[in-house]
Amino acid sequence: QSVWANERMPPEILFKIFMEVTYTEGCVPTLVMLSHVCRLWWEVSTDPLLWHTVDLATGRVNEKYRTERKLVWLLQNRLSRVQDLALGGWNSALSRAAVEGLSQTCNDLQALSLNGCKGLMGESLLNVIQNCKSLQRLDLSAISPYTANPRGAISSGTLCELSKVMGSRLSHLNLANNCTTGIQQIVVALAVSCPNLQVLDLSNLRTATRDTVCINIEQLQEGCPKLRVLRLTNSLIRLSATPLKDQAASLGFPHLEELSIAVDPKAYISLDNASIERILKNAHKLRLLDVRGCISITNSSLVRVPAWDLEHLFLSGCTATRHSADGLELVIRKWRHSLIEIDLSWTSVSEALDQAVMALAEDSDSPLKVLDLCGSSVSFPPIRQVLCHCTRLRTLNLSSCRALPRGIKRLYDGVTQLSLLR
Repeated sequence: QSVWANERMPPEILFKIFMEVTYTEGCVPTLVMLSHVCRLWWEVSTDPLLWHTVDLATGRVNEKYRTERKLVWLLQNRLSRVQDLALGGWNSALSRAAVEGLSQTCNDLQALSLNGCKGLMGESLLNVIQNCKSLQRLDLSAISPYTANPRGAISSGTLCELSKVMGSRLSHLNLANNCTTGIQQIVVALAVSCPNLQVLDLSNLRTATRDTVCINIEQLQEGCPKLRVLRLTNSLIRLSATPLKDQAASLGFPHLEELSIAVDPKAYISLDNASIERILKNAHKLRLLDVRGCISITNSSLVRVPAWDLEHLFLSGCTATRHSADGLELVIRKWRHSLIEIDLSWTSVSEALDQAVMALAEDSDSPLKVLDLCGSSVSFPPIRQVLCHCTRLRTLNLSSCRALPRGIKRLYDGVTQLSLLR
């Protein structure tokens, strides 16, 4: 009944407004709700150009609607111009007919997430990547979390063929939380065929027999020089022995911004000092380093990390937090001017921890926003200094800190709670 719903509102203007809304609020469920307002809004909201980034993952769509028929209808009537599509949890819906529809309809597809689509076969995945010529980013996490299927989408044969078919257009690949065979062959195929790979997530990737897998990191550095993110969290991947000549000739990962090699020390053997130095060679742009639980990585290797502007550092449970020497303080001093988030939880050496926390507070213009000291032996004076000098602090975790007064041992999240603590 208003100007927004009659002929005085040009559809092209309403289309531009809807386009802005989808970029800020997301296409789903925004467009669905807009289509219920009136006929004009329905006609505009059903334009496939608006459905550019669509998240249909499990939490977005009720399980009873995640059917083959519904998916085929969406592909034909709404998603013909989709660029970023998430189908996490649509297990039974990804039939041969649905995969055919996806391959033939979504010609503009650039990113596809199939997280948790258990039972997806290799033939179906290869069909998609062969027909969607613009596809660059793939999320194949948790497709085969328990057993290795030689014909599945996570088999070594499928992934090696995927690397060859996609080649230089593959920029993001997530294989986390899967069980497969031939991990070494998969990494070699990526190094040989995918020079533009930027993100590689191998977290919790394991073989059926939980064997340790050795990879040639120098070969990966040579084949994928643009890599920005490398995640090996809780994996059984180790670096193979290579001649010193090859290590010296490697250019490293000059664009690497994130490295995660965190492990559960009770269940996994962590990488050592030599390994982290090989991985981080020439990584001057590193912004995030996660070595939680790495009992074989010491302060000396952390100090030698080539990056000088690290922003996120996670050290809980690693050897760097277990010794009473001044090594931890040296690590903190190296990056205190740039650290936004640091995890020193469960650090038991009181003197070394107090010195490190005091070092954080010495910078009058500290950018620190998140400090996790949960379960540590930090004393009260360093906490007082941090509260006084780290004015940008937004989260402080003091839960289970045994050396602090009982009334303040909790998580402080937000400006209001920290103001009360100050």
